[in-house]
Amino acid sequence: MTQPALRHRPSASLQHQLVWLLLSVVGMFGAGIGLSLWFSLESSREDQQRFIQHEAEQTRTGVMRQLEYYRKLLDNSAHAPGLVDLMRNGTIEPKQQWARSRQLLLPEILGVALVDSRGNVLGDAGALRIGLACRQDMKRTDALTDGRPRVHREITGAEHVDLLAPVRDARGDLLGGVFLSVRLTQFQRVLDDSIQPGHAAVLVDAREKTIVSRGEISGHVREIRLPVADTDWTLIVQTPVQWLTRSGWRQVMAGLLTLGAVLGVLIVAMVRLRHTMLRDIVSTVDALTALAHDEPVPTIVPHYVEFEAVAADINMIALHLQEQRARLAHLSLTDPLTGLPNRRAFETRFPLAQGLAERQHAVALVMLDIDHFKGVNDRYGHGVGDQVLLALAQSLKALTRRADLAARLAGDEFAVLLSGLDAAGVNAWYQRLSDHFRSELNAFGLELDTGLSAGQTWLGSAASDTLNAALARADRALYRAESARAGQLAQDTAPGEDVTE
Repeated sequence: MTQPALRHRPSASLQHQLVWLLLSVVGMFGAGIGLSLWFSLESSREDQQRFIQHEAEQTRTGVMRQLEYYRKLLDNSAHAPGLVDLMRNGTIEPKQQWARSRQLLLPEILGVALVDSRGNVLGDAGALRIGLACRQDMKRTDALTDGRPRVHREITGAEHVDLLAPVRDARGDLLGGVFLSVRLTQFQRVLDDSIQPGHAAVLVDAREKTIVSRGEISGHVREIRLPVADTDWTLIVQTPVQWLTRSGWRQVMAGLLTLGAVLGVLIVAMVRLRHTMLRDIVSTVDALTALAHDEPVPTIVPHYVEFEAVAADINMIALHLQEQRARLAHLSLTDPLTGLPNRRAFETRFPLAQGLAERQHAVALVMLDIDHFKGVNDRYGHGVGDQVLLALAQSLKALTRRADLAARLAGDEFAVLLSGLDAAGVNAWYQRLSDHFRSELNAFGLELDTGLSAGQTWLGSAASDTLNAALARADRALYRAESARAGQLAQDTAPGEDVTE
C-alpha cells in the first residue's frame, strides 16, 4: 500500500513561536513534577489497596467455585441411581468398574473409588490411582462426615486434593462413600488466571503449608489474607509496596502549584499559536485515536515543518499496523491446516448461540471424532492424516449454513453449533455429513476404513449452562457412540429439556 500524497508542504516554523514558552516552562517543571508525583503515589496507594482486595476476593471466589464444582460432582455421584443397591449387594468387581467408568469420563480427575463405611477401598487401589496416604486419610473415624478437602503432595507430578462424600440408604444408614481426587493443577490454573503480573498469591492449609502458589515478591509487600469457606485453607495475595521520602512529599506539593502556573502559560501559548497548531495536534490525535480503536486512520497533513517527518512516520506506521492487525485477527481465529475456526473462535461465538438457546431457540452442539484416526496416522503417516482432516473440513464447510459454526478444537476433534433443527434434523445433517465425508475421501484418492462418530447435546435455556458444561455433555454422548459402535450419532438430551450438571 503506497503512502498518500500530502496536499502541501509545511512552510511555517514552530521553533521560534515555542522559544518563549519553553523558557517559562523549564524553570517551573522541575519543582512541579515532585508535587504531582506525590499525589499520584497517594492515589496509587489507595487504588492498589482496593485493587488487591478485589483481586484477592475474585481469586478466592474462583478457588471456591472450582472446589464447589467438584463437590457437586462428587455429591451427584454419591446420589447416582443404583449406587445404593451396588454398595449393598454388589461384589468388588462391579464396584471397581463403576469407579473406573467415572474416572474415564473426567480426565482432570486423578482417582475415583468407592469405599466402605470403615474407609476401605472397594477394588484395586493401584488401578484406581488411590495412594497409601489417601487410604490412610479415609480410615479416619470422621472421614466420611468431615467434608473438608485433604491435600497430598507426596508424589511429584501427582499432587492432588481428596474429597469424600457419604453414601446413605433411604433410612439414612451409612453404607460407605465416594472418593474423588482432583489434581492441584485445577486450582493452580485459577491462581494463574486471576493474579496480575507482578503480584503474588499462595493458597496454604491450616499448618501454613503451600498448596498452590503463583509469583514471589521480595522486600516490602502489601498483603491480604482471606479464609476459604468450608476448608482450613487461607488465600494470601501480595503486592510490592512503594515508598516515598518526606522531602519528596514537599516537592510533589510544590509541583501542583507549579503545574497550575504551567497550565496558565500553556493556555496563553495555545491562543497565540492559533488554530494552525491546534489543527496539527487534533489531526494527530484523531489519527492515533482511530488507530487505537482499529478504525480507518485519516492521513495527517501538518502545517508546521517540524511536524512533517513525524507525521510521515505516523502515517506509515498506521498503515502497517492496520495491515498487521487484519492478518493477526484472521490468524488468531483460524485453524492453519483446515481453514476452519479454531477453539478460540468457537469460544468467542458460543455466547451468541447460548443467547439463542435462552430465547427458546433449539441450538444443538455436536462433537465429531474421526474413527480410527490414530491408526490412519500410524499406518499411512501424518500426511494422509492431514488429508483426512481436510476432507472433513471440506465436508463441514459444504454442509454448515451461515447461521451455524463448525470449528476444529484439537487434533481430530471437531465441534459444530447447529440452530433451528430438531433431533431428526440433526440426525439427517449427520448422515449427509458422513456421506459427504466419504465422497471427499474418495476425491482425495483415500480408500480408508474410517468414518465419523458424533455426540450431540442441546444448549440449555438457562444462563447457567456454560461452554465447558455443554462440551462435557456432548463429549459423554460421543463416548457412548464410540463405545456402542463407531460411525454413529449419540444424542445426550432432547431439545427443550432442562440441562443440569
